[in-house]
Amino acid sequence: MRLSHFALALTVILLAITSYLAWEAQEEAQGARRELDLVRKQQAARDSAMPVRPSTVASLPPPPAPPAPAAPAASSMLPLAGSALMPGSPVATAAPAAAPLTALQKQLLGMPAMAKVVEIHSDQGFAVINAGKNKELARGMKFDVRRGDGLVGRVVVGDSIEASEAVVDIDTSVSLPGVRIEVGDELILPVRK
Repeated sequence: MRLSHFALALTVILLAITSYLAWEAQEEAQGARRELDLVRKQQAARDSAMPVRPSTVASLPPPPAPPAPAAPAASSMLPLAGSALMPGSPVATAAPAAAPLTALQKQLLGMPAMAKVVEIHSDQGFAVINAGKNKELARGMKFDVRRGDGLVGRVVVGDSIEASEAVVDIDTSVSLPGVRIEVGDELILPVRK
């Protein structure tokens, strides 16, 4: 009889410990969600307080070439006001040709995007991406970050992975000086190890 009482007491104690650990893990997860919401609200407040900076255009297409002027008649050999022959008039120059893409740039452009950066918290060293368990992300996975035809950094998937969103840590050992990961940058499989 004593042995059955002991087994029953041990079972109740183990059940209580398991319940406590499950409750504690749930509270920790809720705390992490609250902290992420707070960080998102702080970022939104910071973004709304900052003036909107104009977007920059990487390169504009060259303006259309003006039609070639007809040969002047012999009686009108004097230059007209505003023509290129007058001193101080602007000289038309040809737009420089775009440099050809390197092999690495071609490779980068050909790689499919795995996810996009939707939030950035560079002061805290992490970003939020629009992929999660739906793309089978796992803790520790590494991705290069692409903007256009260039690499701007590397990220590592952290602990917080939800259905369609995950938090990634910014790998500062791979980042370029003066270049920061921004919202809209794309994650691709690592090009270099």
